[in-house]
Amino acid sequence: MLSAVSIFLSVFQLINASPAIFSVYDDLLAFPKYEIVISETYISNTEASALLSQASPLTLPQSSKPSESTTSFSDQTDEPISSNSDSHVSYELIYFHQEPYLCKIPLLETPLRNETLEQETRTAERQELARATVRGWELLQELEDECLYFISGWWSYSFCHNSEVTQFHQLAPQPGIRGPPKRDPSTKQFVLGRATTQNNDRAISWKKGNRNAEMNTRNSAPRMELQAKGGTRYLVQRLEGGTICDLTGKPRKIEVQFHCSPTATDRIGYIKEVVTCSYLMAIYTPRLCDDVAFLPPKENKAHTITCHTVLPDKDLAKMVELQATGTQLGAESPEAETVEPPKIVGGIVLGAGKWINVDSERMPIPDDFSDEFSQQDDAIVEIIARAKSKTEGGQVEVATEADLKKLDLDPEMIETLRKEVQKLANEKGWKIEIIDAPGQTRKILGIVDGNDDDEEGTGEKNEDVSTKDEL
Repeated sequence: MLSAVSIFLSVFQLINASPAIFSVYDDLLAFPKYEIVISETYISNTEASALLSQASPLTLPQSSKPSESTTSFSDQTDEPISSNSDSHVSYELIYFHQEPYLCKIPLLETPLRNETLEQETRTAERQELARATVRGWELLQELEDECLYFISGWWSYSFCHNSEVTQFHQLAPQPGIRGPPKRDPSTKQFVLGRATTQNNDRAISWKKGNRNAEMNTRNSAPRMELQAKGGTRYLVQRLEGGTICDLTGKPRKIEVQFHCSPTATDRIGYIKEVVTCSYLMAIYTPRLCDDVAFLPPKENKAHTITCHTVLPDKDLAKMVELQATGTQLGAESPEAETVEPPKIVGGIVLGAGKWINVDSERMPIPDDFSDEFSQQDDAIVEIIARAKSKTEGGQVEVATEADLKKLDLDPEMIETLRKEVQKLANEKGWKIEIIDAPGQTRKILGIVDGNDDDEEGTGEKNEDVSTKDEL
């Protein structure tokens, strides 16, 4: 009797602990899990030496008791460094950034291996999974005479439990009329798979009122199996005997997966064609959640390794006093609100709520922009046009067409640039320069004289409009 109870408890823990399911994404060497927590409390050098001198084994001796490896140590971070459970911990001194830390490592018991019990547990596990498969099928019978629909672009899909899965084009929805999508009779419908049982390989038409077919199918076991992937269990039903595929010449088939979803109603999660005329459909239903075997996996909490800063005995009391004083001051004085400085990009304050239009100021030109090439010894700077301000007479001087051609410049382009610069300068003085520097692209700069008496006081000395000569 005791052996039967032990097997039952082992199977229940196996079914209830979903993280035990193998997954290709699991790191086999990452269990048991640990996390390191740096405590805010301190420990004296004397106490740390006393704890380290204790002979704590690295591993506990094997025990016939059930493993306590699932116990969470996350709530022990605030307990004293030494406690009554020292027989289940080990202490290690580590250095981090040249600072000593005493770490308290929990020791996990290794259960005594019992091959007979393991064999009995595996047998009981297979029986439990078979029971869960049958129980899951019974829970899904609540979907009887119901159809689920899924729309994906041009195609619509219907899943009728214990009947078939179809693919069709729906009629255009009518305004004010709600309901499932209806098939367009002028288009062709494709059956992706029909339900079959082990006792009856032909499709059974499920219609309301057909009591005999209903009773026969309830008594026959379905073609359904339980699978596990990524820490979760789900039921799989494979439907075959669909419409003949034009590309393969074989009937279409589909795999339907039933997943537990506690917060959702019955719905089709997705459907996709994995290979030509072979499909996969996932259905999320809360009905399977009534069986513990299909519940989502529980979080696997890590065991906590708590580390305390080691201080000399003479500094410990002072550090504790400073920590208490800082906590008291923090409780008495409100936290100073930190005001983030405004972000300015191109002379514009981001988030200021102001409109920037064509009449707004241009970005200030750096003072050394025009001297970028002129500071080089080999740079050649020539002025091809200039004009004085209106207060100085407004006289305009422009290089002749022959001079421009000698410089390999297009006179029409220079004339267009002159008009733009003159329009931009308004009543100010301006000039157009050509800068040739070895290894650099020749540039033509239009420079407008600055106005130090600007009302907004921007302090700009000049404003440049530059263009590149592509010739």
